[in-house]
Amino acid sequence: MFAWSRGWEHWYRRALPAYWIFLFCGTHFPKPLLPGRLPHEDKLAHFLAFAVLAFLLWRCAESLRRPLSGRFVWLALVVLGGYAAIDEYLQRFVNRSVTLSDFLANLGGIVAVLLVLELRRRRTQAPGVAPSAAGPRSAA
Repeated sequence: MFAWSRGWEHWYRRALPAYWIFLFCGTHFPKPLLPGRLPHEDKLAHFLAFAVLAFLLWRCAESLRRPLSGRFVWLALVVLGGYAAIDEYLQRFVNRSVTLSDFLANLGGIVAVLLVLELRRRRTQAPGVAPSAAGPRSAA
Protein backbone atom coordinates (compact mmCIF):
# COMPACT_ATOMS: atom_id res chain seq x y z
CA MET A 1 0.00 0.00 0.00
CA PHE A 2 1.32 3.43 -0.90
CA ALA A 3 2.21 5.73 1.97
CA TRP A 4 -0.06 8.52 0.70
CA SER A 5 -3.10 6.26 0.58
CA ARG A 6 -3.16 5.60 4.36
CA GLY A 7 -4.65 9.06 4.90
CA TRP A 8 -7.39 8.32 2.40
CA GLU A 9 -8.71 5.37 4.41
CA HIS A 10 -10.58 7.62 6.82
CA TRP A 11 -11.87 9.68 3.91
CA TYR A 12 -13.51 6.64 2.31
CA ARG A 13 -15.18 5.72 5.60
CA ARG A 14 -16.80 9.14 5.71
CA ALA A 15 -17.43 9.57 2.00
CA LEU A 16 -19.41 6.33 1.55
CA PRO A 17 -22.29 7.14 3.92
CA ALA A 18 -22.34 10.80 2.84
CA TYR A 19 -22.47 9.87 -0.85
CA TRP A 20 -25.08 7.16 -0.26
CA ILE A 21 -27.36 9.69 1.48
CA PHE A 22 -26.72 12.21 -1.31
CA LEU A 23 -27.57 9.57 -3.93
CA PHE A 24 -30.78 8.58 -2.14
CA CYS A 25 -31.88 12.20 -1.89
CA GLY A 26 -30.91 12.85 -5.50
CA THR A 27 -33.05 9.99 -6.74
CA HIS A 28 -36.08 10.88 -4.61
CA PHE A 29 -36.43 14.60 -5.21
CA PRO A 30 -37.87 16.05 -8.41
CA LYS A 31 -35.88 14.99 -11.45
CA PRO A 32 -33.11 17.45 -12.29
CA LEU A 33 -32.75 18.72 -15.82
CA LEU A 34 -29.31 17.74 -17.02
CA PRO A 35 -27.57 20.29 -19.23
CA GLY A 36 -26.29 19.29 -22.65
CA ARG A 37 -27.50 17.06 -25.40
CA LEU A 38 -25.78 13.74 -24.88
CA PRO A 39 -27.74 10.75 -26.12
CA HIS A 40 -29.18 8.83 -23.17
CA GLU A 41 -27.67 11.28 -20.68
CA ASP A 42 -30.13 10.08 -18.03
CA LYS A 43 -28.79 6.52 -18.32
CA LEU A 44 -25.21 7.81 -18.23
CA ALA A 45 -26.03 9.66 -14.99
CA HIS A 46 -27.48 6.46 -13.49
CA PHE A 47 -24.44 4.45 -14.61
CA LEU A 48 -21.93 6.95 -13.18
CA ALA A 49 -23.81 7.54 -9.92
CA PHE A 50 -23.91 3.84 -9.06
CA ALA A 51 -20.36 3.29 -10.33
CA VAL A 52 -19.16 5.86 -7.79
CA LEU A 53 -21.21 4.14 -5.08
CA ALA A 54 -19.63 0.77 -5.92
CA PHE A 55 -16.14 2.30 -5.90
CA LEU A 56 -16.68 3.95 -2.52
CA LEU A 57 -18.10 0.75 -1.01
CA TRP A 58 -15.08 -1.25 -2.23
CA ARG A 59 -12.55 1.30 -0.98
CA CYS A 60 -14.32 1.65 2.37
CA ALA A 61 -14.35 -2.13 2.85
CA GLU A 62 -10.72 -2.28 1.78
CA SER A 63 -9.82 0.33 4.40
CA LEU A 64 -11.43 -1.85 7.08
CA ARG A 65 -10.04 -5.22 5.99
CA ARG A 66 -7.15 -5.79 3.65
CA PRO A 67 -6.93 -7.85 1.62
CA LEU A 68 -10.57 -8.35 0.71
CA SER A 69 -11.68 -11.93 0.23
CA GLY A 70 -12.83 -13.23 -3.14
CA ARG A 71 -16.39 -13.38 -1.81
CA PHE A 72 -16.58 -9.64 -1.25
CA VAL A 73 -17.29 -8.87 -4.91
CA TRP A 74 -20.39 -11.10 -4.78
CA LEU A 75 -21.57 -9.62 -1.49
CA ALA A 76 -21.10 -6.11 -2.87
CA LEU A 77 -23.00 -7.04 -6.04
CA VAL A 78 -25.96 -8.40 -4.05
CA VAL A 79 -26.05 -5.44 -1.65
CA LEU A 80 -25.66 -2.75 -4.30
CA GLY A 81 -27.90 -4.51 -6.84
CA GLY A 82 -30.58 -4.91 -4.17
CA TYR A 83 -30.25 -1.26 -3.24
CA ALA A 84 -30.49 -0.22 -6.91
CA ALA A 85 -33.71 -2.23 -7.27
CA ILE A 86 -35.24 -0.82 -4.08
CA ASP A 87 -34.16 2.70 -4.98
CA GLU A 88 -35.75 2.44 -8.41
CA TYR A 89 -38.96 0.97 -6.95
CA LEU A 90 -39.31 3.69 -4.29
CA GLN A 91 -39.20 6.41 -6.92
CA ARG A 92 -42.79 5.60 -7.85
CA PHE A 93 -43.91 7.12 -4.53
CA VAL A 94 -42.31 10.51 -5.27
CA ASN A 95 -43.73 10.97 -8.77
CA ARG A 96 -40.62 9.82 -10.63
CA SER A 97 -40.55 7.26 -13.36
CA VAL A 98 -39.61 3.67 -12.59
CA THR A 99 -38.01 1.99 -15.58
CA LEU A 100 -36.12 -1.21 -16.17
CA SER A 101 -33.59 0.68 -18.28
CA ASP A 102 -32.72 2.93 -15.32
CA PHE A 103 -32.21 -0.12 -13.11
CA LEU A 104 -30.04 -1.76 -15.78
CA ALA A 105 -27.95 1.42 -16.06
CA ASN A 106 -27.51 1.38 -12.26
CA LEU A 107 -26.52 -2.27 -12.38
CA GLY A 108 -24.17 -1.65 -15.31
CA GLY A 109 -22.23 0.96 -13.32
CA ILE A 110 -22.02 -1.36 -10.32
CA VAL A 111 -20.86 -4.36 -12.36
CA ALA A 112 -18.30 -2.35 -14.36
CA VAL A 113 -16.57 -0.97 -11.27
CA LEU A 114 -16.72 -4.24 -9.31
CA LEU A 115 -15.28 -6.12 -12.29
CA VAL A 116 -12.35 -3.73 -12.64
CA LEU A 117 -11.63 -3.72 -8.90
CA GLU A 118 -11.93 -7.51 -8.61
CA LEU A 119 -9.52 -8.01 -11.52
CA ARG A 120 -7.13 -5.55 -9.84
CA ARG A 121 -7.47 -7.44 -6.55
CA ARG A 122 -6.67 -10.76 -8.22
CA ARG A 123 -3.70 -9.32 -10.09
CA THR A 124 -2.15 -7.74 -6.99
CA GLN A 125 -2.77 -10.68 -4.67
CA ALA A 126 0.36 -12.79 -4.20
CA PRO A 127 0.05 -16.19 -5.93
CA GLY A 128 -0.53 -19.07 -3.56
CA VAL A 129 -1.34 -16.83 -0.59
CA ALA A 130 -4.83 -17.16 0.87
CA PRO A 131 -6.45 -13.78 1.66
CA SER A 132 -6.68 -14.58 5.37
CA ALA A 133 -2.99 -15.55 5.53
CA ALA A 134 -1.76 -12.32 3.96
CA GLY A 135 -2.12 -10.37 7.20
CA PRO A 136 -3.98 -7.16 7.99
CA ARG A 137 -2.03 -5.04 5.50
CA SER A 138 -0.29 -6.20 2.37
CA ALA A 139 1.97 -4.15 0.14
CA ALA A 140 -0.20 -3.70 -2.93
